[in-house]
Amino acid sequence: MCLAGPEGATAAFAVTVYARLLGETGMAALAPECRALHAGDGVFHGRITVEVTRNPVLRAALRLAGFPPAVEDAELRFEKRGRGARDVWTRSMAGQVMQTAQWATPDGKLAERMGAMVAMCRLVPAQGGLDLVDWRFRCLGLPAPGWAAPKVSASERPDTGRYRFEISIGLPWGSAPVLCYHGWLDVAQAADEGG
Repeated sequence: MCLAGPEGATAAFAVTVYARLLGETGMAALAPECRALHAGDGVFHGRITVEVTRNPVLRAALRLAGFPPAVEDAELRFEKRGRGARDVWTRSMAGQVMQTAQWATPDGKLAERMGAMVAMCRLVPAQGGLDLVDWRFRCLGLPAPGWAAPKVSASERPDTGRYRFEISIGLPWGSAPVLCYHGWLDVAQAADEGG
């Protein structure tokens, strides 16, 4: 199966994890901006803001998990590459790099490894984009019980040539998020740098 990518992206490529999970119907439900990002390998540029809790213990835990420090409207370089059954996402911002690996679980969920933690969720097409729902977590290979698992809200939406993303992560017993990041990627000007 070969899906059309953004201008300048690789013409023929392996199907991404997102495309495998969504299938042809799910991919067709995405607006062109979101479909361009999930269709294949490529490099995208945009802006990102990362807001992090002021609690020093939680900040240290987030850094150990591989999350970036707080930045305001920073330049973002986002690269995605297929590696067999996995996709590798590399986000570079304000001199920091965050790299994660993604794959499809046997029960049809997206899994993403961030350091010692694996987050799993379901992809739901919504308003031309996606909502990521039903989050579950494993840490050091062990499932995190519901009372200890982070609360996550995550979505992506199209915005006239841009792919917009918004993610919020909170503690199960708290109301304020400990980490939020949001921004956009210019999918119309994507390039497949360094094939």
